[in-house]
Parts: sequence; structure tokens; C-alpha cells
Amino acid sequence: MKRAIIIYLSLFSSSLFALDLTYNTSVDWDYCVTNKIECDKIAKAIEDDKIFPEFEIQRRTTKRQWALFFTFQVLDVYSTSKAIKYDCITEINPLFTEKPSDLRLVATKTLLLAPALIYNDGYTKVTPDELDNSNMLYMFVVANNFRLLNEAKRNCNKIR
Repeated sequence: MKRAIIIYLSLFSSSLFALDLTYNTSVDWDYCVTNKIECDKIAKAIEDDKIFPEFEIQRRTTKRQWALFFTFQVLDVYSTSKAIKYDCITEINPLFTEKPSDLRLVATKTLLLAPALIYNDGYTKVTPDELDNSNMLYMFVVANNFRLLNEAKRNCNKIR
């Protein structure tokens, strides 16, 4: 075994496998003479104090915000599905019929949200404020759905 290791190491220590780590650069003393346009752009950028690109720092949405968003989507479908099973409740969303099926509720929600979030990494472009506003809106939608569901349980007849 020792002999194999020695042979293996001696193969890679030969000059054929040696790395040349020297860094020789040729100095081009007349670079700005031969590349005047490029040098003028660099000089102008230095004068305008725009040699470094400017970046706008933007907060990113958190996993908690996204978890809340999807929780509200599920609760919206769930509460709507339960509420429309009563004779006094109808769906007012114009995308649905008055009594949409559970499959239609889930499919419509998915077909509207998924492409917007997936296409061109749309979910990365949503700002925290936009997601907070959306979550607040859906909080009221879900709260209203559960309020209507509770009223329907007390005052209406179940049809399904």
C-alpha cells in the first residue's frame, strides 16, 4: 500500500503536473491612446461620481408573510365552501356561480394565483407592504365569511 501511495504521489509531483502560479501582465502604457472612447467613458463616470452602480435596497417578504397569505387563501375557500351550503348564502364573486362547487373554488383560486406568482419569479417581486396589504384584505374577507357562516347556521337551512 505504501508503495502505491509513493508511486501515485511521485506521478503528480513531476513537472508535467506542476502549476505555474506566476502572474505576468504586460503593461500597456498607451492604453488610453489606443482605447480613447473607453477611457473617456471611465473619466466621465469618475467626474460624475458614478463609477459604482447604484443599488436600491428593498426589504424581502418573509416566510411568515407567505405562510399567512396561503393560510388566508385556504381559509377563504374553506369558509366559502361551508357557507354556500346554506340556502340563504350565495357567492357574490362574479367569477363564480351563486353556488360554486368545491373543485371550482380551488381551481379558480389556483389558476388565478399560481401563474402570477410563478411566471418570471413573480413571488420574488412582491414587496412586504404589498403582501401585508393583501393579507389584511383577506383577513377581512375570511372574517366576513365566518361571520356569515355562523349567522347561516343559526338562521338558515342547510341544502347540501
